[in-house]
Amino acid sequence: MKVAIAGAGISGAYLYRMLHDRGCTVHLYEQPQKNVCGLTSCAWGSSLEIVTFLDEAGLNAEDYILRRFDHLLMDEVRLRADLLTIDKPRLIRDLLQDAELRYSSLPLKDYDRVIDATGATRALLPQPADDLVLDCCQFMVQSDKPLPSRVRLGGIGYAWSLPLGNRNYHIGCGSLLMDPRRHLDELGWLVEGNQRIICNCKGKIRLTAPHLSQPFVAAIQNTEVWGIGEAIGCVAPLAGEGIVPGLRSVQLLLESWDDPEQYRQAVLDEFLWMAEERAIIEQLRLGGSIGLRQARTVHRNSRRLGLQIGLRNAFALLQKLGRMTSG
Repeated sequence: MKVAIAGAGISGAYLYRMLHDRGCTVHLYEQPQKNVCGLTSCAWGSSLEIVTFLDEAGLNAEDYILRRFDHLLMDEVRLRADLLTIDKPRLIRDLLQDAELRYSSLPLKDYDRVIDATGATRALLPQPADDLVLDCCQFMVQSDKPLPSRVRLGGIGYAWSLPLGNRNYHIGCGSLLMDPRRHLDELGWLVEGNQRIICNCKGKIRLTAPHLSQPFVAAIQNTEVWGIGEAIGCVAPLAGEGIVPGLRSVQLLLESWDDPEQYRQAVLDEFLWMAEERAIIEQLRLGGSIGLRQARTVHRNSRRLGLQIGLRNAFALLQKLGRMTSG
């Protein structure tokens, strides 16, 4: 079987490594990147669950962990956390090893199967009818003083500041209702520690959730195209975290390699919780009521992402989001 992967981000690189280690010949296609880090977009934060996936790829997670942190300030509320930041550019390079990246159009007809790992672009699969993609801006900065690990809500979305070590921090914002750069400027996070901006980029994050990102598999020009990662909505709609869900989608693809219906159902079952979060976003967008049911969803799902948001705090945060959205 002749296989090609479109997109060499975290999910595409992980799939390449897993197939390569199984003896498969895979061609990898990518678009030239102008960012300093070579990524679009350059998310660095993850939960500890990433360690398991890297073990399966034969990599030592400790080689890529930049900082671990046990708490996070969310709108000045201190939450217990089990989170880390990773050296994502190095990780992707090591997953790819000496893979040849082809910076050209992917000729679908030359392959039996093509994997759409193009993230928010979803360059090959048909676009979802009810797609939900937010704009974001991101900065790597060096600060003269320590900065807290924190998140600040901003409409449907949030700003974040996470430590990368060596006085470096990843600061960014994504929002459906606000200009993300303006929100960062209003917060003053880019100037409070005499920061020096090392690099910056703009990107998009798909919050659609898998159940509304179908099809996951489609026949295009007589070639099977299968999606993974953010291309099929494997991103937590409320938190925007897609690294671990993207890697899990690769596992599901490998387990269902010859059965597209099995893959479709496996993705829907695995990420059913994302459908619950997408429903909350729709309620916020439409001005619907937010109650304990939605707060329980946030409370339960936060643990998947390495956070411990109590029911009371979850309710208060959703109420605040509701006021910001309606305002």
